[in-house]
Amino acid sequence: MVTTAADLGVLMAAIASPADPDGALRTDLLAALVEDYVRRGVEGIYCCGSSGEGLLLTDDERTQVVETAVEAAADRIPVVAHVGALSTRDAISLAQRAERAGASALSMIPPIYYSYGAHAVVDHYRAVLDAVDLPLIVYNIPQFTGTEFTLESAGALLGDPRVIGLKQTAHNMYALERMKDAFPDKAYINGFDEVFVPALAAGARGTIGTTVGLQIELFLQARRLLEQGDLPGAQRVQSRINRVISELVAVDVFPAAKYLSGRSAGGAGSLGDCRRPFRPLSPADRARLDALGEELDGFLAEV
Repeated sequence: MVTTAADLGVLMAAIASPADPDGALRTDLLAALVEDYVRRGVEGIYCCGSSGEGLLLTDDERTQVVETAVEAAADRIPVVAHVGALSTRDAISLAQRAERAGASALSMIPPIYYSYGAHAVVDHYRAVLDAVDLPLIVYNIPQFTGTEFTLESAGALLGDPRVIGLKQTAHNMYALERMKDAFPDKAYINGFDEVFVPALAAGARGTIGTTVGLQIELFLQARRLLEQGDLPGAQRVQSRINRVISELVAVDVFPAAKYLSGRSAGGAGSLGDCRRPFRPLSPADRARLDALGEELDGFLAEV
């Protein structure tokens, strides 16, 4: 079945990549995490992005993550594989592996480190698209890549029918709205959980986020209230979402979210530390996050 923009305008969890104390991938915990997310209402899984430490994993590990997520999802929700890499050759290889694993769609950051011209960036994406039969979501995360996609810089890609959406991990709501206005058939997907409600108002159809799996019930409630025309209610829920985010950021967002995801993973337990150069969480960090988890439990109990 061909994945469309409508299939991806949903609430997707940017899933962590569980590991044992030695750093080896734990596919059993990953499968348990997917199952828990599906049970609680998550509408899609996004693998090997920032939250999944994709650029810190080997190519074989990234493939394992996608294979495990696809098998665990069992066609109930879409699984998107992030295949961004330093070189076009590596991105093509990862894309082909993800296609063989059964991913619903691909996503990709632009090439990083060197300063590439706009034409080189577009050529990079098109080379990957030419190598597979899967649709692609452009991943706009300028604070990490140094490349910002706007209507002017993304127009060539958004005009390609194989590109079915753009993940806007940026606070530029004006750019999102302008792209939406020019290419209304694409899925514009929010990537910053802290502006979920504003992004929906600007034209986003869904979200892919680090904390979606942690607090899917709040995201569902915010969307429902907005659809009902209750903007103040949706804003109150966004404030609760942001309370959790602010605490995670204060600790170190990706290691903190990974820790808290293990706590809520249907009894799966610890998902392990993030890979170096991320620092391990201290006992004080874990205590702070345990307290946050109890506070989040209270938020979720009220939904």
